[in-house]
Amino acid sequence: MGSKRAKTAGMKPQVLILANFAKHGVADAAALIEARLSDRYRLARRDLSERIENETVRAAFGIVLGGDGAILAAARRVSKAGVPLLGVNLGKLGFLAEIGPAELDATLEKLLRHLPRPTEYMMLHAEVRRAGRLIRGCAALNDVVISRDSFSRVIGMRLFIDGEHVNTFIADGLIVSTPIGSTAHSLAAGGPILAPHANSLVLTSLCPHTLSNRPLVIEDTSIVEVEVTSDAATFAMTADGQVLVPLANGDRVKFRRNDWPVRLLKVSGRSFFQTLRTKLAWEGSPKHA
Repeated sequence: MGSKRAKTAGMKPQVLILANFAKHGVADAAALIEARLSDRYRLARRDLSERIENETVRAAFGIVLGGDGAILAAARRVSKAGVPLLGVNLGKLGFLAEIGPAELDATLEKLLRHLPRPTEYMMLHAEVRRAGRLIRGCAALNDVVISRDSFSRVIGMRLFIDGEHVNTFIADGLIVSTPIGSTAHSLAAGGPILAPHANSLVLTSLCPHTLSNRPLVIEDTSIVEVEVTSDAATFAMTADGQVLVPLANGDRVKFRRNDWPVRLLKVSGRSFFQTLRTKLAWEGSPKHA
C-alpha cells in the first residue's frame, strides 16, 4: 500500500517556487503555497540566487516570489523549458508581477479550480563576439545594456541594423529593450512606452553627445549590431541588470528576438493601462496651490 501511495504521489504534476529564499517575506509565502497546493501538486523550490540559466525542467507552472528582479531571473532560468510563471510582488515597484502578497491565498484557490492559458511575451537574445569568436550569449526579458564604468570614459559605438550602417555616436551607453521592458531602464532614459505585444524593439542611447540622437523603435525581426570603440578602462554588456559580460575595444554585440518567449500567467484581470496608471502614479487629479 505504501508503494502505491508513493507511485501516486510521484505522478503529481510539479510546481516550482522560484525565489531568493533569504529575502524578507519569502519563507512565509512559500509555506502558504506548499500548504495550499501540496494535495494536487509536487512542490519544488528553485533558489534564484544561484543565477542558473536555461534549466531543463518540467513543471505545470512556477510561482515567482519577489520583485521584478526575481521574475527576470526566473524567466532566464525556465522560459526555455516553457514553464509558465506567476509573479507575486514582494518587492517595491513590481511592474512585472501579477499579484501582491494579499492576493496570494485567493489566487491559489483560483489556480486549483482552473489554470489559465499563459500569455507569451517576447524576449531578447544578445551575443558578444571578439575578433569573430563568440564570447557569450544570453537571453533577457527586459533589456540588454552596453554601458561604461562610472569612472571610465564615454563609449564610441557604430550601430548597424540588418547589415546597414545607421549611426556612429558617442554616449555613456545604449539600451536595447523589449516591449515589456520598455517601462524599465529605457523609460528612465527617455525612451517610449510600448504596448507589451508590439512587434518592436527600442534602442535608447544613454546621455548621447549629440542632440539629434533620439530613441529608435524598430521591427522585432531586425538584427541589431553594435561595434564598441572605446579607450575606456572598463565597460560591459549587462542583461536584465543581472548578467554581466565585460567588453573590450572592437567587440561586436548582436541583438535579435529570442528563439523562445516567456510565458506568464495572467490572473488579476488588470489591463496594461491599469498597470501603467497604478505603477507610474498616473491616477489622481492635478494639485493646485
